[in-house]
Amino acid sequence: MKSCLIPSYFVIFSLFFTYNSSALTIPFCPRDQSAALIQFNSSFSIDCSVFSQPSILRAKTISWEEGTNCCLWDGVKCDTETGNVIALDLSFSCLFGPFPSNNTLFLLRHLRQLNLAGNDFRRSPMASQFGQLTNLTHLNISWSSFIGKVPPEISRLSKLLSLDLSMSGLMFEGNVFENMVANLTQLRHLLLSDVNMSQVVPTSFLNMSSYIQTLVLENNYELHGKFPEDVFRFPYLQKFRVSSNYLELKFPKTNWSAPLKSLQVTLSFLLELPDSIGDLTSLEILNLPVNHLGGPIPASLGNLTRLKYLDLSDNNLSGVLPVSAFNLRQVQFVDFSGNKLAGSFPSQVSELSQLSILDLDRNFLSGRVPSWLFSLPSLVLLRLSNNKLTGPIDQFDKVAPLEEAYLQNNEIEGPLPGSIALLVNLIYLDLSSNKLRGNFELDKLSKLKKLESLTLSNNALLSFTSESKANYSLPNLLSLNLSSCDIIDFPGFVRNLEGLRELDLSNNRIHVIEANMFVKLKELQRLDLSHNSLLSLSNNGNLSLFLPNLDYLSLSSCNLTVFANFLTIQESLRELYLSNNSIQGQITKQERTWGSNLGTLDLSNNLLTVVEYYPWRNINVLRLDSNLLEGPLLVPPPSTSIFSISNNKLTGEVPYSICEFGDSEIDATLDLSHNNLSGVIPKCPGLANIAYLDLHANNFHGNIPDFCVNENNMLSTLNLSDNDFDGPLPSSLANCLLLEVLILGNNKINDTFPYSLGNLPSLQVLVLRSNNFHGQVINPDNQSYFSSLRILDLSHNNFSGYLPTTFFKSLEGMMGLADVDMAYMGDRFQYYTDSMVLTMKGEDIVLERILTIFAAIDISSNKFEGTIPETVGNLISLQVLNFSHNHLTGHIPSSLGNLVALESLDLSCNKLVGEIPSELTGLNFLEVLNLSENQLVGLIPQGKQFNTFLNDSYAGNIGLCGFPVSKSCGNSEPPPEIFYEEEVDSAFGLDWKFVMMGYGCGLDFGFSAGYIMMTIRKPKWLVGIIQRAGNRVLRRFKKYR
Repeated sequence: MKSCLIPSYFVIFSLFFTYNSSALTIPFCPRDQSAALIQFNSSFSIDCSVFSQPSILRAKTISWEEGTNCCLWDGVKCDTETGNVIALDLSFSCLFGPFPSNNTLFLLRHLRQLNLAGNDFRRSPMASQFGQLTNLTHLNISWSSFIGKVPPEISRLSKLLSLDLSMSGLMFEGNVFENMVANLTQLRHLLLSDVNMSQVVPTSFLNMSSYIQTLVLENNYELHGKFPEDVFRFPYLQKFRVSSNYLELKFPKTNWSAPLKSLQVTLSFLLELPDSIGDLTSLEILNLPVNHLGGPIPASLGNLTRLKYLDLSDNNLSGVLPVSAFNLRQVQFVDFSGNKLAGSFPSQVSELSQLSILDLDRNFLSGRVPSWLFSLPSLVLLRLSNNKLTGPIDQFDKVAPLEEAYLQNNEIEGPLPGSIALLVNLIYLDLSSNKLRGNFELDKLSKLKKLESLTLSNNALLSFTSESKANYSLPNLLSLNLSSCDIIDFPGFVRNLEGLRELDLSNNRIHVIEANMFVKLKELQRLDLSHNSLLSLSNNGNLSLFLPNLDYLSLSSCNLTVFANFLTIQESLRELYLSNNSIQGQITKQERTWGSNLGTLDLSNNLLTVVEYYPWRNINVLRLDSNLLEGPLLVPPPSTSIFSISNNKLTGEVPYSICEFGDSEIDATLDLSHNNLSGVIPKCPGLANIAYLDLHANNFHGNIPDFCVNENNMLSTLNLSDNDFDGPLPSSLANCLLLEVLILGNNKINDTFPYSLGNLPSLQVLVLRSNNFHGQVINPDNQSYFSSLRILDLSHNNFSGYLPTTFFKSLEGMMGLADVDMAYMGDRFQYYTDSMVLTMKGEDIVLERILTIFAAIDISSNKFEGTIPETVGNLISLQVLNFSHNHLTGHIPSSLGNLVALESLDLSCNKLVGEIPSELTGLNFLEVLNLSENQLVGLIPQGKQFNTFLNDSYAGNIGLCGFPVSKSCGNSEPPPEIFYEEEVDSAFGLDWKFVMMGYGCGLDFGFSAGYIMMTIRKPKWLVGIIQRAGNRVLRRFKKYR
């Protein structure tokens, strides 16, 4: 919806060639030019099937015929007097094949307009011969699969008015761009989206033609630096669009370009919206979402009387909702979502007659929802969700043509106003997560004949009668969500919703479901009754509950003890969720009568004891984890791509038939962890087709098999920890080019450091802890290895020698505080996430989920010697650093003070000497510090986190003095009183109060709760922080960069 007024690349500057229909004669093109076009066309195949947008394709050159007048050919335009070909529009003409540098196209020296956009020239370089077409005024080769350098000869096209190189693989090298814009003195339109401009200095944009009207720079990720403010003062500039780069932009506070009609900046570093924005009285589009805008929205916005499109979403704007924004007579689209705007709506407005979309989602708006919002004459979509709006919705008389209304997650009270029934065009209505109360009566909504989706979930004070009123229905209602409404009896009005396809009654207290409740719901496709813990499903009374179109059914957490009989007649069922119940007994051949079409079945967290047969022959996802299953492993059907049977009591060996698992095109998951399986892993190439393979916590032994015999494999996560594997690592692991997570801890593997894994481009987690690895960690050829690594655990082995400086230099994945997406490793599907064990302060902490932004190094309990390299201080994204229990000597490097994200530092049990660097006091997030059992001396630094550490952080260093140890330095002063500031948070969701409650008060481990979900030791305060950490992580990190 947000791009509805923003034209696409090709539409803005497409070349349209028309002829004067009144002309008496049509010129005949010269024979040499006709021949050049025929030969040009023969260079390519015409294949529209290889393009993704068939609706805009037209194979124009099919009509070209040798010996005919080329001036009549589709896409060709000739000079009316000379017959010379002066324009060629072959955009989206299905041309397919390499573009040779000696192409006969370059013989058409009279060409003024050339449009080759939207073809596929198979990653051909942009030929320098384009510079021979010196009469060109328009050149468009966008979306045409050119790559490589923009040739310097482009500067010869001094007559160009329009140049579009967008969305190819081109790049500017050296001073080519600067020379080009300096020589193209007539240029009006410049479009360079997705062009590599890493070598372009932003100040060179000042050399552009003073006639420039359009500048488009999107997805130029390498473009960085300060964009010159004076570009906005170019006298003819009308359209400016910049997005997805590292430019720092600052709008001028005076003397803007008055003709500017479209100003669009997205995903860039734009910090301020000045009052001078109101000077752009010609502006029609103001599109500034997802930047870093702060402060209030200037009142001068009301001066933009021609504005039609206004988007300031997902910034950091604050202050009250600007009244001036409601005085824009021509505005059609307003989006202020994702900011910190507060205050209430004005009591009345009269100027928003053209407004069709209003989005104020995710702010702090308060007060009542004004009735005039529902009376705006053009309003089609209203989004007020996720605010603090209160009070009942007042009645209204005049009615907007509203089709979508989203008011969820507010504090709206009272009953549904009867006037909502006047919104007869309404299709989507969401009032979930409010404080609605009173009886819900369908007759209030009976006039909403177009309503397709109604969401009233999480309104616990609403009441629903079990009586059914046949006179009232919503004939087009497809989706109804009444979850978390504290419903006890099945709502009677639901029985009459004959067209209903999706029904969500989860998280209620419904205790009886009977077949007659669904007699009319023959169209139902998705039914969610999960988390109704008192639900009773009588196997006798519900045998006739047949829903012919039911595709999805969830009965999770309903306290079921047996399989319901009505499941046997649901022939269309493809997804069935029965997890977290108390279903007992066995799965035998008697169950073969139900679920023949099931693709997904979740029976996890039940009380099943035996599986002797899988009756579901087309199953794709099968979860049996966390039951009481015993006996040998039964391999699932070949159709299965996701199979989890972890946390059971399975015994015996893994059968060879497991080699057939994972033979599919999607990422397969096999989780057999936490059982009592034994023997050796079958040697078969099929295991390499599995993306997530987890066999940890069993009794497997022998050598680790060759999972990746060749490079054609899918393995992304391999977890073999907590078994009895021995021998060396297989060299074939170096072929696992998609490997992201390798966890081999707690085995008996005997090998040297596996540098061959360093070339794996995606490897982020390497855990070799508690094995028999030995020897030195030496970079064999001083090349960069492990460049993507985020977690390295070599602890509890027999590594020796010096810590290699070059190794730490190669860990590029730990060197930046980049804005990576915060997600869990292995979480591409909801069925599996990576887990691991990490040691902190002597405790083995189980990280059930690993965040992609988490970074740690643990080389503790080895035999490393020598000094700690200064280069460790370059790994600024580290949160955990553990070098304890080695033979390290020398001083603690002051460069460790650069580790601004560090939360746990353990250098204990070494032979470190000298003073503790004062630079460590700058580690604002440090919660765990263990420097004990070394030979440190001098005054312990004071301030910030160092005022919270207790004596055991420094035990065994007899030369240390000052707080908190008992030994005084003579002139040391007590630490200053700790001041807790409510608003100063850790970048990762820990506020200072919790930090002080951490290690400094005897907590067994200190760690940023935002990174982990633990299976042991879950203090309540830590769990609360986990829930709050979420989306604040990256935003707050930027404050400390």
